[in-house]
Amino acid sequence: MKTNVADGAMQRLVRERKLLVKKLSGYKYLLRGTIVNHGNICGTPGCRCKRKDNPILHGPYNYLSHRSRKSINMIFLNKLKFLYASKGIKEYAKLIDTVYRISEINFKILRYHYTELKDGAI
Repeated sequence: MKTNVADGAMQRLVRERKLLVKKLSGYKYLLRGTIVNHGNICGTPGCRCKRKDNPILHGPYNYLSHRSRKSINMIFLNKLKFLYASKGIKEYAKLIDTVYRISEINFKILRYHYTELKDGAI
């Protein structure tokens, strides 16, 4: 009786993992980064943004901050780029959640279903 319960749990885990792995290929707008608001200083002499006391910056404007292995880069986001970047950042968060869930499933399989793993049932 105990093996039937274990077999059912194992099958559910493998089935869920298969669905999650299939889902991974659907993330095409992935974007790792952060949207930040940033004020700017212009090039016009005597502008309010260049005051010594209490400067008033232009903006704030939306920028995408992206860290690569070597540097941090920022790009200005107009309305279209902002929508695209927002979607990509949300997809990245979903991807990370999916990867963590697959990892949890694989951990459970290794921990509780070692005999099925040995028998090649996975």
